Amino acid sequence: MKNILICLLIVLLCFNMTACAANGNIQGADNEPTDYEAVDTEPTVEPTPEPPKKITIVAVGDIMFHTPQIKEAYTNNGYDFNPSFEDIKPVIESADIAIGNLETTVNTMRKPSGYPNFNSPVEVLDAIANAGFDVLVTVNNHSVDTGAEGIKETVKNISQKGMIPVGTGEAEQVKYGLMEKNGIKLGILAYTSSTNGIPAPKGMINMLDTESVKKDIAEIRDRCDFLIVYVHMGTEYVRSIEDGQEELFKEIADAGADCVLGSHPHVARKSELYKTNGREVFINYSLGNFISNQNDKYTDIGGMVQLSILKDEDGTKIDGFEILPVYRLRYKEGNKTVRKVVLCSKVEEYSVISEASIQYIKKVSEEIKQLFNRNE
Repeated sequence: MKNILICLLIVLLCFNMTACAANGNIQGADNEPTDYEAVDTEPTVEPTPEPPKKITIVAVGDIMFHTPQIKEAYTNNGYDFNPSFEDIKPVIESADIAIGNLETTVNTMRKPSGYPNFNSPVEVLDAIANAGFDVLVTVNNHSVDTGAEGIKETVKNISQKGMIPVGTGEAEQVKYGLMEKNGIKLGILAYTSSTNGIPAPKGMINMLDTESVKKDIAEIRDRCDFLIVYVHMGTEYVRSIEDGQEELFKEIADAGADCVLGSHPHVARKSELYKTNGREVFINYSLGNFISNQNDKYTDIGGMVQLSILKDEDGTKIDGFEILPVYRLRYKEGNKTVRKVVLCSKVEEYSVISEASIQYIKKVSEEIKQLFNRNE
């Protein structure tokens, strides 16, 4: 009898253990999944790529103020140069960054003067800033027209008007421009081949030297996504590309520039797209004049370049461009001569321009817009 009871107890104990196992309650097995239970896992989420970043850049040529311009800008309340830019202002201020070559000093310690030693009233900077410019290249053959003092004053006055000077400054100052817009970092370098025989104060002028240009490019290349280099050189009033210029500009592009722009001849030269090291570089060999009082043929028609820059996961590149020729309109209004920068494409809207002049403007502007090369 005793043996029978022991057997019954053993059977009951085994039955209870089997039931507990079926309910998943065996000690030490809490929360452990079986081979037939689903295991919860987090779904794999692919990172969302950043949207492409874009900026537009407008670059123009020589901004000059001859004696007649200075005299006729004088009013009872000081100087007013705004009328020269009012018609082109919508194009300039529509760009994210606008750059021009200021071919004059702005030295308030001296009286205003025109050619041959340019020194403009500080109000020219008010008008330029009001038109929408962000950067002014200050290195050219007239940079030293009012000495070291003029270099310092010009850089100081430009900075005080909220614009960035590039190419000149105190010896210890950086002479390049670095800025960021819409997540794209832009770098600007500028050089001149001449100071009209006036000795350049040591360390205050970016003189054109191929090795120096390459060194500067290497210094800031990693600090910017897109790099523009202005080069002030060439023979005045010559519209063709000169010996050595094409080779130099392409060498600068090979060294890392994404855009190379020429100035000094006062007439516009052609542009090209140059492919190097997997990049397509926009090169212009002279933008010509933007505003001046020069009378020589072709000095009244310059080039304005509009670049669209794209930055995405593959890098930064020129996404599009347009060459917009501009005309320096000059006409009499009462006792004064009015000078305005206008788009060549809109010259027919101005009744003061003769039919013969319109045909001349159309012909030259078409020549400026044509790329002479696009190597593959």
